[in-house]
Amino acid sequence: MLAATIASKALPQIQFTDNVAFVLQCMEDFDVQHLPVVKDDYYTGLISKETLLDSNETETIGNLADSFLRVAINEKAHFLTALNLFTKHHISLLPVVNEQQETIGVVLQENLNELLAQFLGVDMPGATIVLAINPYQYSLAEMSRLVETNNAQILHLNAAFDEATGNLMVTLKINKEEAAAIIATFQRYNYQVLHYFGNSPIHDDIEEHYQHLMNYLDV
Repeated sequence: MLAATIASKALPQIQFTDNVAFVLQCMEDFDVQHLPVVKDDYYTGLISKETLLDSNETETIGNLADSFLRVAINEKAHFLTALNLFTKHHISLLPVVNEQQETIGVVLQENLNELLAQFLGVDMPGATIVLAINPYQYSLAEMSRLVETNNAQILHLNAAFDEATGNLMVTLKINKEEAAAIIATFQRYNYQVLHYFGNSPIHDDIEEHYQHLMNYLDV
């Protein structure tokens, strides 16, 4: 999904001639900490509420140009690029610009969070399994095959490198809530299962073994 498809046009664009008091009121009305500033229809940067609070209310925004945050996302960029910019710059919204550097809207943090949840399939039913894999042994084809041999499918996969262990942390979202057989298959093929989230008789087995131990100690 491209940034242009999630750009909101509901927020105002600040002009160089607007004064600090007016912009602060706009931020209050829309409950944001930043707003895009344009000059002659071209995007020039973000002005922050923190900067405005340290300025005279009658001062024009153009006089604060040196404090603008020069960050934006191209309309044709993937929306995940926006996530990186939000994290890096600690902003409340991200301007979306076209090839001519005109602002076509902004990405709001709330909308990005909702889209990310949809992208990751967090609302979809199914179990989540986290594996630790040596990077040289990583095989998407094999993991898919092991899941599919248990009449299930991978809905989403994410891999991240763990510098502390040198392993890949692979998170699988599958289309089954109960995944005991899938976990057993991974373990049989020497995959390290770190975490599991879902409904599984694995938990029942643990409870049953615990009760057996307690009964044994009571004898």
